[in-house]
Amino acid sequence: MACNLRVRSVLLVLEVVIILQACHSCMGLRQVLSAGQSFSHAGSSRLHNSWPESTRSPDDQSEVSTEDSSAVLKVLRTPLIHRDHPDSPLSKAYNTSSYSERLAAAVKRSLARRDYVSRRLMSSTFDGGFESQVIPDETSVHYGALTEYTMALSIGTPPQRFFVLIDTGSDLLWLNCKPCNQCISRSFGSPFDPSLSSSYRNTSCTDNFCKVLIDHPNVAGLGSCQDSQCKYFVPYGVGSDTSRGNVAYETLTVTNIDGWSTSIPNVLFGCGHNQSNNSFSGADGILGLGRSIISLPSQLRNIYPDIFSYCLVPFSSSTTNTSTFFLGSPQGFKLHRHLFYTPIVNQTFSPHYYVGLTGISVNGILLKNIPPDTFHINKTTHAGGVLWDSGSAFTFLNAVAYTAVSQELQKLITLPQVNQTIHYFFPLCFDLANASIHEFPTITFHFIDASGNGTVHFVLAPENYISLYLEPFLYCLTILPGAERGPPVSIIGNLAQANHQMVFDQVNHQIGWASADCSKL
Repeated sequence: MACNLRVRSVLLVLEVVIILQACHSCMGLRQVLSAGQSFSHAGSSRLHNSWPESTRSPDDQSEVSTEDSSAVLKVLRTPLIHRDHPDSPLSKAYNTSSYSERLAAAVKRSLARRDYVSRRLMSSTFDGGFESQVIPDETSVHYGALTEYTMALSIGTPPQRFFVLIDTGSDLLWLNCKPCNQCISRSFGSPFDPSLSSSYRNTSCTDNFCKVLIDHPNVAGLGSCQDSQCKYFVPYGVGSDTSRGNVAYETLTVTNIDGWSTSIPNVLFGCGHNQSNNSFSGADGILGLGRSIISLPSQLRNIYPDIFSYCLVPFSSSTTNTSTFFLGSPQGFKLHRHLFYTPIVNQTFSPHYYVGLTGISVNGILLKNIPPDTFHINKTTHAGGVLWDSGSAFTFLNAVAYTAVSQELQKLITLPQVNQTIHYFFPLCFDLANASIHEFPTITFHFIDASGNGTVHFVLAPENYISLYLEPFLYCLTILPGAERGPPVSIIGNLAQANHQMVFDQVNHQIGWASADCSKL
């Protein structure tokens, strides 16, 4: 019996050592042991075994078993909630019930966001007037109405729970805070109260992150120093939508899908005391996932690698199913062996994730009327290019590419076309009374391979680019033309990304994807 006890003791010590080695030095022991509770759930995810084709084999990539405890520990999984889902606070603030109402609202938000991105580029690169193509509507022009997904997180000690908007087009995490000079109109709860938290700490002007906010070229101008205290000011949209307040440190708590929670101290965030125009109604703030060093994934790089991922369920099921957000190493993802990567193209003035799109195929045939330089970024003006975006539902292609794709689809799809005057947002719609969406061709985006060997392919099934608009048979293309004025940027929206695990890897400066059934991931 003594021998058995010694063996058990040795095994227990080894288990603790393994857990500690899997963890970075800045995590506390209690956090490590709490995270270790998730090990029993590590193999529970079920995946749809369908992968996009590629010119290079996924077996060429280095592989680490997802059953390895260190890989599991390095990945945080938490629900990502579409704005129309009943659990989202935005579903109450912007009530859209029918599917056609939801799609119409999504296209208005996407058009407004497209114009916002072009306007933002234009402010630095384009000399000329700009006129938004969006119908005047207060809910379609405010930045808070231009994002699609929310996530729950808690902040403070003890934790106070909030819902934030997820945005790959900005950097700072900020929350509505007391005392409020002008606060977000919310459907429940109250703003974050720093006086109730023992871990809240305002940031001084000598703090390194404050210096970044003031001086760093990627985020210069977001910070300022007033009365020896660091302040922030973030403009969104046309500049009339803003958040301002104190820059502070707090303990952030995120609950994993498996039920355990991770608390991380000293996370930089904006304690927002003044939000203009009530532009973020229904949510508590914004979680910026952009490319600068103040974004949350970059701040946590000593705990989790500077890599995040999401897998979005299709729009048609986003009111009944939630999607999944991941933070951490792809080696802890079940799909890591099947990820294909393209390098991030550097745009120093932008938080967005630009990539090198080289061409487009429809039904496996490369479109020759899209010249090789169609998606290039102008080295002088920085205009053009292609970016991945979580905030836009629809995909936008510059004029040359959109014309080529829409003409090829009209040639291949012989179904009756519906007059676009039914809804001018949708320039190309079909009557499917005598057909099925599954008869439509695939569209493939060809990207530079991150390995430098050839290309990798992102395949859009019909569900990724065409959607039911009016019951029972009217289906419309969810790929739309880019902004008519301003820099000709193309945007790959989240309808196209649905049922793909998307990986944003700042460590290796690349974006990856793998086909998946996101409802089961």
